[in-house]
Amino acid sequence: MRPLNPPGTPISRLASTTKMSNTPPRITADIRLGIIGLGNMGLPHAKSILAGQVPRMRLAAVCDEDPGRFAVDGGVKTFTDSRALIRSGEVDAVLIATPHFSHTIIGIDALQQGLHVLVEKPISVHKSDCERLIAAHRPGQVFAAMFNQRTDPFYHKIRSLIHGGELGEIRRINWIITNWFRTCAYYGSGGWRATWAGEGGGVLLNQCPHNLDLLQWLFGMPARVRAFCRFGQYHDIEVEDDVTLTSNSKTGPPASSSPPPARRPGPIASRSPASAASSFTRTTASPLPAMKSR
Repeated sequence: MRPLNPPGTPISRLASTTKMSNTPPRITADIRLGIIGLGNMGLPHAKSILAGQVPRMRLAAVCDEDPGRFAVDGGVKTFTDSRALIRSGEVDAVLIATPHFSHTIIGIDALQQGLHVLVEKPISVHKSDCERLIAAHRPGQVFAAMFNQRTDPFYHKIRSLIHGGELGEIRRINWIITNWFRTCAYYGSGGWRATWAGEGGGVLLNQCPHNLDLLQWLFGMPARVRAFCRFGQYHDIEVEDDVTLTSNSKTGPPASSSPPPARRPGPIASRSPASAASSFTRTTASPLPAMKSR
């Protein structure tokens, strides 16, 4: 897991509190973190913290509905109910790494109890749930989504080149990711994935949020977007595994984007029309099956 702050910013410590309240913990020394959900994302985060890879952070508690996932040591408290962890007084902040639909409920509960919250993307599945979660945030609380790609020095350099004007006017963007390969084993690691009821969508809701976030962070928000989705095009799933998006901004360049592939990268078709209004690219990606952790 990356630090809560961009590279170069020291992680301060949130003071421990024995009684949770609506007042966020003050910043003093090591952050006492609780991780809710010990699946594909939560467990690696826990291991990296226990290995001392995140300065000034201590893994104080973990939570999962399956006690068999508690493969942690070092005096870490364990819970099977997120509400109990949130009210335990053992943590200053929580990282939510559960299936998508539970992000809203757990996030609101943690924020209302005065904790700082970092939630895996997407913060919620539906727009209305995102707005409910955001509305629960209070001044003084740290509340963020896990868009860790922004902390990568590679993207920091690209952004500085763009915003510093060294590349001149950007007239067209063609964004293709081919190295985020996802095997069938990945999509088979949890029955909640690749389903409307469990995940709320497919590649557009799972891998793509990172790339969509980077696009707007680097080049600005689009004014118009047009997208096409195919459902179960390359895999036996009910949600989208093929997406093509084109966008335009009022002042910036037109852009096209394709999701990261969930099968081995194959031929990518690309077409740039004579008009400077849009461009077209396509690649494919897919989803997977169930567990109660992300």
